[in-house]
Amino acid sequence: MDPKKKNIIEQAIKLFARKGFSSTSVQEIAKECNISKGAFYLHFKSKDELLYELFEHYWRRMQRRVNEVSSEPLEPSEKLVQQLKITIEEVANHREFIIMQIREQVIPFNENIEQFIKKMRYHSYLFYKNHLVSIYGKEAETYAWEGSLITQSLVSNYIDLIIVDNVEFNFLEVADSIVTKVDYMMKGIMENKDAPVITEEIIEQMAPDDFSLSQLDELIRELKEVTVSEAEQDIIDTAEVLTLELERTSPRVAVVKGMASNLEKHEGYLDLASKLRAYFI
Repeated sequence: MDPKKKNIIEQAIKLFARKGFSSTSVQEIAKECNISKGAFYLHFKSKDELLYELFEHYWRRMQRRVNEVSSEPLEPSEKLVQQLKITIEEVANHREFIIMQIREQVIPFNENIEQFIKKMRYHSYLFYKNHLVSIYGKEAETYAWEGSLITQSLVSNYIDLIIVDNVEFNFLEVADSIVTKVDYMMKGIMENKDAPVITEEIIEQMAPDDFSLSQLDELIRELKEVTVSEAEQDIIDTAEVLTLELERTSPRVAVVKGMASNLEKHEGYLDLASKLRAYFI
């Protein structure tokens, strides 16, 4: 990201947390960044667009940290512990800003922000679902979407205690406790063969417009779009290698993760890299 744009985002979040979104003017943001109001509009068309890019910036930052854990030689359950710790930590670090949003209820739900929030929520469900299958094997697939939503609920409740009640936790202990409780839940569900309420058909109703539940087909489609785009040559080359690899009967996970690392070096392709890592945990 352009350093000037990044600085505007970082200064804006401080002002929004301190004064509130509604009470912060573009002039104040520009002054805090030591730029003119006109210079602000060279980077953002409006304060609403700034808010959208602020969400996207910090989401990508969290995803980048989470993705780094994916490359570590850890057992699937330990990867989940570490990634949950990062997620909770990132949310806690922006507690004041989140409280401001809750108090003011000012998020302008234009189509872009609405789709972005929907995408984040669905990405979380997909992330937990794939983790559960990775930990408990193919026999867990029937219950994985339901397990995913229950896992998300556990995480959300701990985050509420941090945000709303300002409870101080050891984030690693919280993450480890969540994974332990999920373990009890999944083993119980699988042992009793409980019929899941949350099925793939239910999840499909929640999926963003540009998302397909046929995850592998969706990834291949997105990669093929990149290969015919005007992206940099190294991105196109990476997309071509990935497309060929995913079309194999048994894609080599090490190759996919290596190529995903290439994509992560480019801000605009972090979402695609995150989808690849979510699928090949």
